[in-house]
Amino acid sequence: EEVHYIRFPYSLRTVTLFLAEDMVARDLIEQMINMDPQKRPSASCVLKHPFFWSLEKQLQFFQDVSDRIEKESLDGPIVKQLERGGREVVKMDWREHITVPLQTDLRKFRSYKGGSVRDLLRAMRNKKHHYRELPPEVQGTLGSIPDEFVCYFTARFPHLLLHTYHAMHICCQERLFQHYYDQDSAELSLAGDAV
Repeated sequence: EEVHYIRFPYSLRTVTLFLAEDMVARDLIEQMINMDPQKRPSASCVLKHPFFWSLEKQLQFFQDVSDRIEKESLDGPIVKQLERGGREVVKMDWREHITVPLQTDLRKFRSYKGGSVRDLLRAMRNKKHHYRELPPEVQGTLGSIPDEFVCYFTARFPHLLLHTYHAMHICCQERLFQHYYDQDSAELSLAGDAV
């Protein structure tokens, strides 16, 4: 049986999106309705998309990315890829968009660059790692781990998950990241990069 598709251009451009979940859904839908069938994701690729991730998996991903780039050079390819377009992700200075108790707590231990996606991920990782040691007002503002904690950050920085996911695709074949990315699409993208 032959399947026919409607051949007119779909566009989600006019849909205004404010929530991180909406942006993640839009990203997936746009890939799935690509006019070029070769550019549409496979079913296995669709199922690996962040749209289907639990908040716990999102938090683990952010943590894995932060751990992976911790010792990377600022001018290395991975950090450069993560920081490319990052000012929009962090709204110029992410420190201005978090609650005062968290701002105060962060300043106690180290200095963070507000214009850096890497430093935002590092702050998230550090606060998650030391959650039990945080003052009650900071725990209260961040909420419970993992759900409220992740939502605290993705509500303020709705581009963070998708931006990080797309940027870290260059590491998709590393063992740490294999379960976040479809390996068939990784091989296709590597073959495409070689052309």
